[in-house]
Amino acid sequence: MTDTSEAPRRRTTLKDVAIRSGVTVSTVSKVVNNRPDVGAEVRRRVLETIDLMEFRPNPVARGLRTQRSDTIAIVTDDLEGIFTTAMMRGVEDAASIAGMGVLLCNSYGEPEREAQQLRRLLDRQIDALIFMSGNRVGPRPDPALPIPGDVPVAYLYEYGSPDIPAILPDDEGGARLAVEHLAACGASSIAFLNGPREWEATGDRLRGYEVGLTHLGRSLDPGLIATSPSWTPEDGYHAMSQLLEQRPNLDAVFCGSDDLAVGALALLRDRGIDVPTEVQVVGFDDRSLAVHQRPPLTTVALPLHEMGVRAGELVLNPRHAVTEAPALDRVPCTLIERQSTRNQTS
Repeated sequence: MTDTSEAPRRRTTLKDVAIRSGVTVSTVSKVVNNRPDVGAEVRRRVLETIDLMEFRPNPVARGLRTQRSDTIAIVTDDLEGIFTTAMMRGVEDAASIAGMGVLLCNSYGEPEREAQQLRRLLDRQIDALIFMSGNRVGPRPDPALPIPGDVPVAYLYEYGSPDIPAILPDDEGGARLAVEHLAACGASSIAFLNGPREWEATGDRLRGYEVGLTHLGRSLDPGLIATSPSWTPEDGYHAMSQLLEQRPNLDAVFCGSDDLAVGALALLRDRGIDVPTEVQVVGFDDRSLAVHQRPPLTTVALPLHEMGVRAGELVLNPRHAVTEAPALDRVPCTLIERQSTRNQTS
């Protein structure tokens, strides 16, 4: 029986293009690398042949010549973190504009695994490196291997050595946005349902809550602050119950995360308390679940995509980075207004 299946197509080489164009291999190489010392007619003929033969330069061979791979590498400690994808897309958008690719690695937060990955990445001659946390802002140790000085490095959603720039969200400013929004919507008694104390974001968001009240000329009432032992909706439900026991006349609650806000909404619904007529609710993070709540949840959006873009641009343009002990670059959050708060114009 005759095998009618097609043989695998052989990769088109520089030599193939040169033979078809009637020029030397070195001339094709000059055209591919956009060298100026090629005549216009020869360049046109070679480019037409490249298109016709669907020639693609070998990136490995080019990397050996140029000492570049046109690749930004991201090393994350949590590939499945709730914020990983959005930040990665931001880096990818910045890289795409520059004609570069992105390679993502997961260290699981293990120094040995990170060292192995860095060894492979540096052997591949990556052009830039971003260390990224997948779910929480916080300090991290120095990279598991020394990074050559000609490889730009940045931290994303985490920070470490002061000589490496870090891109972080402005959690404090985002919390202040929430408080000011609730006040503008007519709330007179604004509670704060915060997350676990050991998370850095909880401290930042508490400060934002306090600063927001101070800016409004309001005093801080400790009875309006509850701390949940976790970020889960279940604990948010119980913490909301405690807030109502302490301050039954509260008319607004700012939650330190959307998950906590989901629990708060459920408790209010079970108590027959209307949102937003009787109690207004604001979350934080702008998770995909926020828009599907009853009513849809007003929330503070983390600037994850913008943070990724900034990190990508930073390592692609290292000359723009601060060279002496750079400050942490905190990217502003935005408030997404939905139906869990009253319209400011009403």
